[in-house]
Amino acid sequence: MKAWLCGLDDEELMSVSSVLTFIGIEHSTSFTAFQLPDFVVIGQSIESIELDESISIVSLSETLSIIPQDNVWFCPLPWRSQTLWSILKEIQQRRRMPQPSGVNLNLHVRHLEALLIRQALVSAQGVVSKAAQNLQIQRTTLIEKMRRYNIDKSEF
Repeated sequence: MKAWLCGLDDEELMSVSSVLTFIGIEHSTSFTAFQLPDFVVIGQSIESIELDESISIVSLSETLSIIPQDNVWFCPLPWRSQTLWSILKEIQQRRRMPQPSGVNLNLHVRHLEALLIRQALVSAQGVVSKAAQNLQIQRTTLIEKMRRYNIDKSEF
């Protein structure tokens, strides 16, 4: 599954990213990262949004003016795994996606790598050379990985 993260503040982004990475859901703050995400996570700061009705929405706030409203779940942080799993199962059933039959190790490694890069950039306050040093990789390697994962240093 793929998720677009929209309007999340830094604290929400860290919390949501770590949970989605842990359960193996590809995610990005860039809407263009995926051709069509399976669902969108909306931050608390977003008051209203209008999306294609085929995209499911998980809102971190308890109130949100959304059009349409038939595939919206309100799930404020902190997320409980049982609650999130039930939402994701419903989203999968609505999308009529086949259940995965195994674990995609490459996908998990990419998620973990993207998460570690984001955490390094946060701790280095967006300074790429310092983040690369913290990750013990070359600066050019980090830049290439940031391109691959659609990570923009200006986010940090």
